[in-house]
Formats: sequence, C-alpha cells, structure tokens
Amino acid sequence: MTVGGLSMGSGLRALSDRAWDNLGVLVGVVACGSIGYQVLHEWRTSTPSSVSIWFVLGFLLVYLFWFLYGVRFGRRGIWLPNAVAAALQVLFAAAVLAKG
Repeated sequence: MTVGGLSMGSGLRALSDRAWDNLGVLVGVVACGSIGYQVLHEWRTSTPSSVSIWFVLGFLLVYLFWFLYGVRFGRRGIWLPNAVAAALQVLFAAAVLAKG
C-alpha cells in the first residue's frame, strides 16, 4: 500500500524494534488505564454489574495468550502490558463476581 508515493511497509520498518517495544508499552499503559478505571467503577458502585463474567474471562484469556506470546518472543512491548492487563482483569472478575 502506498500513501503519498511512499510504501506504508517501508515506513513501518523504519522504526527500530526498540521503538516498537516502547510504543507497545505506551499504548499498553493507556489500555491498562481504561481497565483500571473500569475495575474502580465496579468496586465503587453498589449497582449490579452490567458486565458478563464470561466477557471478563474471555479477555483474561486473550491477555494471558499475548503475555505468553510476548515472553516467548522476548517482546517487552507485548508481554509487559498484557501481564498488567491480565492482573487487572483478575481484579475486574473479582469485582463482577462480588456483585453477584
């Protein structure tokens, strides 16, 4: 695919592996922030959760897979944010289950 006469692939390859890992961690911080906010919301509100435990557990499985993938291939930008996301997802599951 070309944009403005430049190949998108060559532009993506121009970034170093370290830059990609750093971007992965940065984007992961934002994503984990949104999960953390939802966990706090669940704990602070007394109303029943509108989130299905199966939804929460499904995402936990996804985060665990990408954590293991990142560990396997030594990609900090993948394993670190997904490890944090998995831990937050466990807290999210606990909050949802605590509400019955």
